[in-house]
Amino acid sequence: MLMPPTLLLTRTEIERLLPSDAYIDLMERAFARRADRETLPSRLAHLDSESGEFHIKASGLRDADSTVVAVKIGACFYDRPARLGLPSIVGVIALFSGDDGQPLALMESATVTRLRTAAATAVAARHLALHDAGTLALCGAGEQAAAHVDALLAVRPLRRILVWSRDQKRAAAFAADLADRYAVEASAVAEPGQAIRASQIVVTLTPAHEPYADRRDVAPGTFIAAVGSDAPDKQELHAELMKDSAVIVDVLHQCAEVGELHHAIEAGALTADDVRAELGEVITGVRPGRLSPEEIIVFDSTGTAVQDVAAAQAIYEAAREHSAGRPLPLWD
Repeated sequence: MLMPPTLLLTRTEIERLLPSDAYIDLMERAFARRADRETLPSRLAHLDSESGEFHIKASGLRDADSTVVAVKIGACFYDRPARLGLPSIVGVIALFSGDDGQPLALMESATVTRLRTAAATAVAARHLALHDAGTLALCGAGEQAAAHVDALLAVRPLRRILVWSRDQKRAAAFAADLADRYAVEASAVAEPGQAIRASQIVVTLTPAHEPYADRRDVAPGTFIAAVGSDAPDKQELHAELMKDSAVIVDVLHQCAEVGELHHAIEAGALTADDVRAELGEVITGVRPGRLSPEEIIVFDSTGTAVQDVAAAQAIYEAAREHSAGRPLPLWD
């Protein structure tokens, strides 16, 4: 039997084959499919090296007549920009047939990770943020920040963006770029609480190891997407904030292992049973989302392999349709 060639797909091809505005609805369907039990279990592994860390994530999607599986290896080395002039995150996604194990594609992963992460935040905001939320606090001014602005503008009428970063010059430059690009009011602030207090949507995007988002700074009705905590030693939100919020997670067992939920459980502020729902359960109506305009809602977003496999499958199918990619001669 003649198997299709394994495709090698570059960043440029990935950006062309699956544009950024396609990710939001794609991620919403992926989370819904998890709630409907159309996915394989999401697996996570973490490996520290001397100057960085590796995240390994795997899952699969079941269709009526086939299954696909994706395994992503992402490397996070935060000194790469200064030392090498390269992005801090780099990696690959390997896509397989779940029916016979055939490798279908090997693709660059950082682009997928950046866009699917921002899209997940937008999906959560679509279902959980106040409808008229107009001010966004961005804690962090890295590569994820711009993608998040793009995605959130698609689901909420943002008029003002407040940017905080430990690198004040970077925050100021990023805010100026946002103001020019999107015709919104954008400015840098000196400390995170200043941005959080004034915002209805808060997105935390830092690799912080000490929490900086304080309950006292969060107004009623605020939606918080906690994105930076994707390893056991990372934390952005104080446990008291988690305790006083309705918590929605992407994957419950994963958030209990590496997310903000992990720290809240360790602090005795919450248990896993206190979590209101996984995001897919909110999307499908299995469990409730926001119950009142005054609720503070935290979306604990650790990044799930279901997102990776959904994006990788869409990219692969587009590559086959448009004859993109290069054959990878694994068995020559």
